[in-house]
Amino acid sequence: MRIRANSRTMPAMSHLITVLGLVALVLGQPAAPATDDAKLWAHYETWVATLPALPPGERVPVADRYAAQLATEGISKEEAARRFERINVLRRASSAREAVYWNASFKSGGGPDAPLQLLQEAVRHLKPGRAIEPGIGRGRNAIWLAGQGWDITGYDIAKDALTATQAAAAKAGVKVTTLEGNHDTFDFGTAQWDMILCAYCFMQADDPRWPVAFARALKPGGIVVFQSSVLTRRSVAELAAIWKDFHILRAEDLDAGMEQNDWAPSRTVPTARLVARKR
Repeated sequence: MRIRANSRTMPAMSHLITVLGLVALVLGQPAAPATDDAKLWAHYETWVATLPALPPGERVPVADRYAAQLATEGISKEEAARRFERINVLRRASSAREAVYWNASFKSGGGPDAPLQLLQEAVRHLKPGRAIEPGIGRGRNAIWLAGQGWDITGYDIAKDALTATQAAAAKAGVKVTTLEGNHDTFDFGTAQWDMILCAYCFMQADDPRWPVAFARALKPGGIVVFQSSVLTRRSVAELAAIWKDFHILRAEDLDAGMEQNDWAPSRTVPTARLVARKR
């Protein structure tokens, strides 16, 4: 079919060509959010790598430190807040990104300073022995245990968490062994530990992997001390069935508000507590 152009058809054809051209232009564009996310994360990762660690005892929210950096680049507080909120989403894409995120947190004094109350109550009448803490963070629990005479080892995916732990341990005059590792690959060994402590370390008490691994890793009579935010509410009977190779000494499922979240009191998710002894 041949279209003959005249004074009446030209405007319509011109409009059609313009519309089709715009459609082609839009369809041909790369996905902007993905590109922006990649650039945003690369910028954040570079910033974290050069971020100086605060001295033990000092604390500044990571969001504030990041906003201060962005301000030097001409970025508004509102845009800085939006970017940090997006970073909180992007970090969950991989354990490597989580490590970057937590490096920034522990360089900035993130997390509480006092040892876990449940831990203090659980070991009150125990003879000190060998203990391990997955997700050691800045070492608040490990350093307290070392001061009580425990031989304590901890691991974390964040290298700067280990650096912060060692700095705090040196200041306290105690010894803590630190290792870089993650939950999926760390070997807890066989009959090595008198206690395993899991304090807000991104393990779930109802994950069937941990009762099996911990039963193998603990010495006879060894205990597990577990406190964390929960994803799925479980009854004591359900937890007892999952931890069937353990004698349950204490099990609680607490609604936020009844008991403060030890890691971040402002959180509104339930907190689970579990103390169990290997049979």
